[in-house]
Parts: sequence; structure tokens; C-alpha cells
Amino acid sequence: MLISGLGLPNAFADPANLETGRDIFYKHCKACHGDKGDGKTFAANVLNPPPKNFTAEKSKKELTEERMIESVTKGRKGTAMMPWKSNLTQKEIRAVVYYIRKELMQLEPQMNTDGHR
Repeated sequence: MLISGLGLPNAFADPANLETGRDIFYKHCKACHGDKGDGKTFAANVLNPPPKNFTAEKSKKELTEERMIESVTKGRKGTAMMPWKSNLTQKEIRAVVYYIRKELMQLEPQMNTDGHR
């Protein structure tokens, strides 16, 4: 089923995916990335490099959905970003990336939380 006129799978409109992603973000990510995803937290003052500011135009251009999924899954070498593959399922990782991209970065997602385009 497609969202009227947009040609996007219904999973994009699924509030459960957005809610799951939001819950994961607030539980695991906001301490470093901040409530708004802007990286303005205490952690930003002590981590080098500082946590990614998802709201910056540079981040919106650089961070593809695939890169974000890989970063959450495997972590980022040389940063405090740890791998989450042993703590979150692949579906949960996709849900949190979906939430960050849609709500914090204000971007339209490229794939649904099941990994299908």
C-alpha cells in the first residue's frame, strides 16, 4: 500500500516505527547528541571529536541513511560512538536512524525500517 501521491511504502507513515526510534534515541542517544540532535550536551565539552550535530547542514549533506545505519551498527572508530549491534536489533537500528533523519534532520527517509526501498 502506498501513501497517497507520494509513492512511499506505508512503513514510512507507521507511527510505531517513529515511536520506537524516538524511544531508543531518548534512552541511548540523547546523552551525547542532545534532545534536539544538535550535539549541545555536557558530553560535547568532554568528547573529542564532539558528538555529531544532526541538525547542521553539513551533517544533512554528509550523512546518508546507509552511513548512519553502519555507524549505529558498528560504531565510529576514533570517536565515542560505540557499536550498538549487540544491544539493538537491525530493525531497532533502522528505527532510530529513521527517527533521527525524519524528526531531527527533517529529511525524508530513503528506506523503511525493514530495509526495503
